Amino acid sequence: MSTRVGVRTSYVILGVGLLLTLAPAFWFEAESAHAHALGALLIGLTLSGVLFGVTRAELRARMRAERVAAELRDSQEALRESEERSRLTLARALDAIITIDVEGLILGWNPQAEQLFGWPAEDVLRRRLSEIIIPPAYREAHEKGLARLRETGDGPALNRRLELSALRRDGTEFPVELAITPVQLKGAMVFSAFLRDVTQQRQAQDALRESEASFRLLFAGNPLAMWVYDVETLHFLEVNAAAVAQYGYSREEFLRMRISDIRPPEDVDRLKDVVAALATVTDETRGHTGPWRHRLKDGRVIDVDVVSHAMVFSGRRAALVVATDVTELKRSEATLAKYAERLSILHEIDRAVIAAAAPVEIAQAALQRLRPLLGVPRAIVNLFDLAAGEVEWLAAAGRRRIRGGPGVRFPLKLMGDVDALRRGELQVIDVASLPRGPEAESLLASGVHVYMVVPMIAGGELIGGLSFGGASAQFPPEQISIAREVATQLAIAITQARLYERVTRHAEELEQRVQERTLALGAANEQLQQEIAERRRAEEKADHANRAKSDFLSRMSHELRTPLNGILGFAQLLEMESLPADQEESVAQILKAGRHLLGLINEVLDISRIETGRLQLSLEPVPVGETLRGALDIVRPLAAQHGIALHAGAADERQHVLADRQRLQQVLLNLLSNAVKYNRTGGTVAVSCEEILGERLRILVRDTGHGISPDNLDRLFTPFDRLGAEGTGVEGTGLGLALSKHLVDVMGGTLDVTSQVGVGSTFAVELPLTAAPVEALKPRGGSPSVDPAPPDARMVVLYIEDNLSNLRLIEQVLGRRPRTTLLSAMQGRLGLDLAREHRPDLILLDLHLPDLPGQEVLRRLLDEPRTREIPVLILSADATPGHVERLLAAGARAYLTKPLDVRQLLALVDKHAPGERG
Repeated sequence: MSTRVGVRTSYVILGVGLLLTLAPAFWFEAESAHAHALGALLIGLTLSGVLFGVTRAELRARMRAERVAAELRDSQEALRESEERSRLTLARALDAIITIDVEGLILGWNPQAEQLFGWPAEDVLRRRLSEIIIPPAYREAHEKGLARLRETGDGPALNRRLELSALRRDGTEFPVELAITPVQLKGAMVFSAFLRDVTQQRQAQDALRESEASFRLLFAGNPLAMWVYDVETLHFLEVNAAAVAQYGYSREEFLRMRISDIRPPEDVDRLKDVVAALATVTDETRGHTGPWRHRLKDGRVIDVDVVSHAMVFSGRRAALVVATDVTELKRSEATLAKYAERLSILHEIDRAVIAAAAPVEIAQAALQRLRPLLGVPRAIVNLFDLAAGEVEWLAAAGRRRIRGGPGVRFPLKLMGDVDALRRGELQVIDVASLPRGPEAESLLASGVHVYMVVPMIAGGELIGGLSFGGASAQFPPEQISIAREVATQLAIAITQARLYERVTRHAEELEQRVQERTLALGAANEQLQQEIAERRRAEEKADHANRAKSDFLSRMSHELRTPLNGILGFAQLLEMESLPADQEESVAQILKAGRHLLGLINEVLDISRIETGRLQLSLEPVPVGETLRGALDIVRPLAAQHGIALHAGAADERQHVLADRQRLQQVLLNLLSNAVKYNRTGGTVAVSCEEILGERLRILVRDTGHGISPDNLDRLFTPFDRLGAEGTGVEGTGLGLALSKHLVDVMGGTLDVTSQVGVGSTFAVELPLTAAPVEALKPRGGSPSVDPAPPDARMVVLYIEDNLSNLRLIEQVLGRRPRTTLLSAMQGRLGLDLAREHRPDLILLDLHLPDLPGQEVLRRLLDEPRTREIPVLILSADATPGHVERLLAAGARAYLTKPLDVRQLLALVDKHAPGERG
């Protein structure tokens, strides 16, 4: 027993020593987990053998078992790491990865699949793939493919990249790229599908295909010449049909050429610079544009506008070129520019004429632009001195400078045939044919070997010539046309400028004369201004005198009419009474004298109105026959009283004259009454009418009186001059004929007289004829009649008057209306109070009151609601027509002038009685 313990103890010591000897070296030399595990195993076995008495063979067996277990554990750990790496790879893969079994059930669904198809993994695992991502149209084909795979173990979709349509959860289809790889998992076959959304790639491919198709269409069918060339070799890579047609080369010829072959040699260096710039361009949107010259196959050179863009063509750096032939356009632009310059030169000449420029300035400005337009080295404007047989430069233009002004003179024969120039013919002169001299040498030195002279003719006169030339004897028609136009315009401009200079000199002379005359007229004008001022002062004095005269006559009319109103009014009342014969005669004399005085007042007022221009007339078509009959009827009693026979010729009832009816009758009454009064006993008065050229009418009044001597005819129409008739006992004032002549004059007619002493006189009134009115409104009744008032008519009349005589007259007049009550007021304000208080049926109003003007009383009556409807009659001695019209317009019902016509007043009173108004 002790021996075994000793042996075991020796093994333990030996094992520990061996362990202590080998373990550190083994541990520290190990470089892998397997080495560490093996070291741990050795240590464990050693200790086990020492401690438990394990044999060496057992120890080796156990060490081998432990080594196998360690390797198994390492394999499992490696598998776990591999699975983790696979999981991480699936989770972080850019593509959607789906794993299915041979039945089509989904075993794996990574996050990218969730994002791509919209299904979370938990909703799709163990479901059929065809139900999740295969569009309905392709599901049957998918299931058939799986069935064939299960049967054969192979399928066309394995280990290939395919593009097909997939279905999202929301039902939208989209293109995907698919790769399926078979994998053995735990003894079973599974399939990993890698899917990628290729919508953008598909769109890019479609766009590329469309772009290529569009490019091919635009390139091949474009009407503009197009080609593609290699920017490194300059060889043509492709050309379109338009380039073939335009340049004359076939497509095969183009493809064997380089782009430098269609350029003129002088443009090749510039071409290389442009191509070198294009070769460095990486952006295909950039390129080159500009004008170029291209050579066609037939050798012609054309102008083109080129647009080129860098591009890649069949894997080569290239440039696409579009070339537009602008040869005709440039030719048209050049022609248009030349025509515009041509018009501009002519317009500049016109402006210079308008600006009154000097001839030399006009010529210099025109030549400076004309010479390059004609394309010649020299152009000259020459003025001819035909009397001296010489030519003088007005202006000359060479390549380097413009010369203007006089100084260079030479013989006229250098201009060619002068007579031909007068006829407008051009002259072409060869310098070599001229005599040797400084002129010919100067022309040759300036490069002029042949020159043309274009005549400058204005108003049929040859004033000069426009000469130009060069080395060639060819003068194109366009060049000649331009020269002719400018020569014609210059001739007109120079003639106008010369005329303007003469007019300016003449104007300066006239200006000097005008200044001299102005000084002389200044004094006369000052004197004239003084005379005008004196005349204006005289006119102002005359106007003032006329106004004073009018005021005086108005006051006189009022002052005279007021007492006449009482005289004639009371006389009319007496006349209406039954009086003894002697008293009737007395009343008749009173009325006669009063009426004569009233007529005198009216005539004086009429003459005054005519002289001051204040007489108002109403010109209208007046029937001549009717007016004559009315006047004859009025005069007939007077003629019978004097034993005078009246004879009136037959008047045309259709004849009308343009006149004032009342004033014409007034004139005729005056002439007829004079013919009766100044006639001899048993004499005659004849009235007749004569038409003059269908435009005027003469009314003739002939009498058989004593006649008027030629000495008295000049005084006949003088106011108040009765030509000595004052002592004959014939009544008159000397105003009738004067007033009649004034009235006829203002009506646009004439009044003249012829007389023979002992035979009689003929007065003629001539007035313009006029058409008859279409319809005349005639008064329905004659003069107002005085009828007895209705027996039941009660009436209150208010009379506002400050004159007691007039009040008494109205009281007696209204006394003939027993049922009429008269209220009177001698002041305006009192009359207003009575009107408001009693509201009379009628108000009679005088205009001249002590406290208020009658016109103001009328205004207040019409403004007051209580008196607005009461009719107001104006009774006034103011017979001014304008005053009458103003008051009637202001609201008065009638205007009666004093002296009153009693019958007319009573008629108006009866008219406004309550019964009549109701």
